[in-house]
Amino acid sequence: MKTRFLMHSALATLAAAGCTGGITGGAGDPGTEDDLAGIAGPSDPDALRPVVRVPRALFGARNDAEHLTYPEATPAERRFLDPEDPNSPLHFFITIHTQEEGVGPMFNQPRCLGCHLNSDDIERNQSEALGGLWSPPADLNFESTPVSRAGRQGVTDYSEISRSQPPPTASFTLFGDFNVITGRFDPLTQFGGPIQHVRSVPLCEIDTIPPESIDPNFAGGADPVTGISDLGFVRAVGERAAPPYIGRGLMEAVYAGDILANEDPEDVEGSTSSLPPSPDSRLCANDCISGRHNENRADLAFVGGDSEVRLSRFGLRAAGPTLLQFDVGGTQGEIGLTSPFLPTEQPLNQDNQGRGCDIVPDPELTAETVENLRTLLRLLGIPDVASELLELTPSTPLAADIQAGARLFGVDLEAFRSRMVPGMTPTNFGDPDADRGIAADRKLNCVGCHVPIMRTGKSPARVGGELLSNRWAPLFSDLLIHDMGKFPFVRPEALRPAPYPGISRNLADFALPDQGRAMGNEWRTPPLMGIGKTGAPFLHDARVFLNVLRPAETVASYADEVNERLVITTLDEALLAAIELHDLPSPPANAHGEPDDALCPRPTLDIAEYDICRRSSPNRSEAKNVMERWRRLSREEQLQVVKFLEAL
Repeated sequence: MKTRFLMHSALATLAAAGCTGGITGGAGDPGTEDDLAGIAGPSDPDALRPVVRVPRALFGARNDAEHLTYPEATPAERRFLDPEDPNSPLHFFITIHTQEEGVGPMFNQPRCLGCHLNSDDIERNQSEALGGLWSPPADLNFESTPVSRAGRQGVTDYSEISRSQPPPTASFTLFGDFNVITGRFDPLTQFGGPIQHVRSVPLCEIDTIPPESIDPNFAGGADPVTGISDLGFVRAVGERAAPPYIGRGLMEAVYAGDILANEDPEDVEGSTSSLPPSPDSRLCANDCISGRHNENRADLAFVGGDSEVRLSRFGLRAAGPTLLQFDVGGTQGEIGLTSPFLPTEQPLNQDNQGRGCDIVPDPELTAETVENLRTLLRLLGIPDVASELLELTPSTPLAADIQAGARLFGVDLEAFRSRMVPGMTPTNFGDPDADRGIAADRKLNCVGCHVPIMRTGKSPARVGGELLSNRWAPLFSDLLIHDMGKFPFVRPEALRPAPYPGISRNLADFALPDQGRAMGNEWRTPPLMGIGKTGAPFLHDARVFLNVLRPAETVASYADEVNERLVITTLDEALLAAIELHDLPSPPANAHGEPDDALCPRPTLDIAEYDICRRSSPNRSEAKNVMERWRRLSREEQLQVVKFLEAL
């Protein structure tokens, strides 16, 4: 069992001695306020208490303090969430900004809220469903707020993007060239990279992804099978979807030592489960879960950031050591508003040189505006879980399904409940697994990455710190990065079988501008708190989307079916698909309905690295054993796990 959850006193001693794997606290000592670094200190075991959550029916239903921040917030803290006050960061977040304010010259959205519009997708699905057949769960939010995530209504066709036709998503695209020999990423700044901007002010043109024929990294051509140029480069394009800003202040307040205690980069520790199959020692050392921390420097992200290499936790690859950089990067990179933290505009592409389309002197925002946006993110709370999850005895069939799904997920419901309900004495306090809400029998072992509870320490926030410090926080994330598998560097037509139909099964991408230690196949465990309120789309690029008229699809397996077609028209189906995409599909079924490696056709290049079908494929993810257990569940049992997720 994984028990590397050391006590705070030992971690504090290690940190003081510089024994945390090369990670330092940053510009300030842990537990002290360093305003830009935002470093949390260890928690006080005697002061730990449940985080006070927003009532589920209210959460995210409106853009105001009552519906977005912690119920305990003071009037002074609630002022940061006043949508009518022009000086409020929430007002800034939801307001459309103009070229006269400095938007552009190229940009992706004219306001922060533009990247958080999946609630609009939900309403569109409801109104467009033929005959009104699609009925969203009552819990889903219909108002777009900072706690919504990016929306998507279709697959992006880059060749169709124009000034009048932006992509069908509120995510954004990164592009450049990745060198497979050196690991270096060329952001192609001469073409406006690494961020593709799909909107521009009148005198400027949008960014287009250059064809390889005009890219100097491909001057000598590229291998027709691998796509690798004579200089070792492959074209790297990847989309990123903004996550819902739920509980980010809690994530910031988790002590770095507690995150380090969960990692197991060499998979030296296992876990216990009563579900078959057991991990195969030929495929992984123990339970296959081998998460590791990411680390980075804040000065690489904004002016004034500290130069210490620190554990990082924010962003889709956990590449950000500080929350502030996401306000800085979002305002400059997506809206085109500069600030003292990033006082220069994004690079102009070749078509826009000398056009004079930037009319506002830099910087266009004050430092206070950006720092207030960080305060807003810190103050955005989390919803209460569905009441059925916390019942001592399930009172309805739905409650029974939710709790059964939680147990299959690997949650210790008694320990979780005792740390979520005010006034209850925590069950088995001090036990490493109980303090994380992890059951002794981990069943599927989803909790191997999606750790139900992380305790916070001393928050660095000057505003709202009391709301965030010394809390049992139901993050459902270890804040580590994990190997989620990859397709080989090979053009799709060279693979046999052809890449699976529907949504791309390749979670890796190598559009990697400054991602710390993370490689193209590694992603941070996404926090699941609030997933039942935000709904789809899911995954780092929102590829699992809901569009009832033009639905996405994939293949999925359960006890009675192998690689059955799954068309995504409901939230249940979207969650099934998001889980299924945690690994390559199962090998095809034989006459007995069982996965059979012998039925996997060999790829054109008959070497293991190009195999995307066999159970032993090196392109499978850390979740391979979890997914083998998942695919042995009945569809009814899988839907119990889905109902549990919808209760978060």
